[in-house]
Amino acid sequence: MKVNQTLATTVALGLISVCAFASSTKPYHPIPTPFTSLAAPKDPDHFSFIVTGDNRSTGHGYPMPPAFDEICQEIGLIHPPFVLWTGDDINGYGDSVAEANGEYDTFLASEAKTGVPVFSATGNHEYSLDPDLLPVWLKRMGTLYGSFDYGNSHFIALNTTPVMPDGSIQSGTLDPDQWAWLESDLKANQAATIIFVFLHHYVYGPPGDDPSLDTGWDSKADRDRAHALFVKYHVHAVFMGHDHIYWHKAIDGVEYFIAGGAGSPLDASPDQGGFLHYVVLNVDGAKITPTILQPWHLFVNTPPIHGAAPSSITAQATNTNWDPVAVTVPFTLAAPAAGQTYTVTASIVYKKKVKPATAAIVSVEPSADGKTDTVQVSAELVRARTTEITVSTVSK
Repeated sequence: MKVNQTLATTVALGLISVCAFASSTKPYHPIPTPFTSLAAPKDPDHFSFIVTGDNRSTGHGYPMPPAFDEICQEIGLIHPPFVLWTGDDINGYGDSVAEANGEYDTFLASEAKTGVPVFSATGNHEYSLDPDLLPVWLKRMGTLYGSFDYGNSHFIALNTTPVMPDGSIQSGTLDPDQWAWLESDLKANQAATIIFVFLHHYVYGPPGDDPSLDTGWDSKADRDRAHALFVKYHVHAVFMGHDHIYWHKAIDGVEYFIAGGAGSPLDASPDQGGFLHYVVLNVDGAKITPTILQPWHLFVNTPPIHGAAPSSITAQATNTNWDPVAVTVPFTLAAPAAGQTYTVTASIVYKKKVKPATAAIVSVEPSADGKTDTVQVSAELVRARTTEITVSTVSK
């Protein structure tokens, strides 16, 4: 079956507002959750985003892993500008069209809990065994490959499960048109401070049972061709999935990351990267720093509201990851009277010792009836502690 790879998504997607380096001939859009508008960062040289992927179930007809929904909820707390997903969004294998649509319903419902735009690469599980499922991807998820800009960086999404000129679907390679487009897009965006690439099949990775196999691509020749382009055009980092592990290695100046821990059955022991995870990438000029987080280590407890909204609320935000995490917590309070405003305080209480913590009000959103406000508070959570955050109404 031949498919036009430039077929645009049939769903309405929000406008991406970013600093462009060159016009992409194939703009890559967020998947169609309610959050598809990507605003430019306040500082183009300093921002963060999250990378994860491989959330598909263990088999046909089985439910999504619970870690997937938990990760989406925790991403919602961290609230990065956007997320890169490395594919295998559904199990797909053996699915009818109706079953695939049901899996996408579940996938998109959880992704909406991130509260931010999500860009997903295509995985082999989406349609590689059944060409009838490719139109489902195009309708539910969007285009197959392309690029976009954010801040000082250029992002390229590749489709490593392409439709080849003879109409066959292959896994672990690129089709001829995509090879040509990739080099053209890389060449056109050399002014970007950082170039990122994300895709499903890992270019490099740890050898498995066969020490000669260190790639998820169909052939090492194609793998080496892709790597040569990344080196030639100064790609900073490549984010991958397919192997359900965390792995990171610099090869010829290119930082390769496997971040395939969003819920799919793990492919290694924990000491070899086989653990559930998602990765926060902090961009600082031309430098990137990864922070690896695990699900079920980030909690926010806000007391329930009975009756009218209060004028003061205290929430407990707990981070049991080893690394610090920045989160954004919503508070619902009674709208302040004339001459009043909001203030926020935060502290860490541990073994009867109280230390000040960092928190700030990010925004205040009035309700439609004007009786309540949603106050968004950012807070820096240190590792292995609970931070108490209090938002109150005070006189100006």
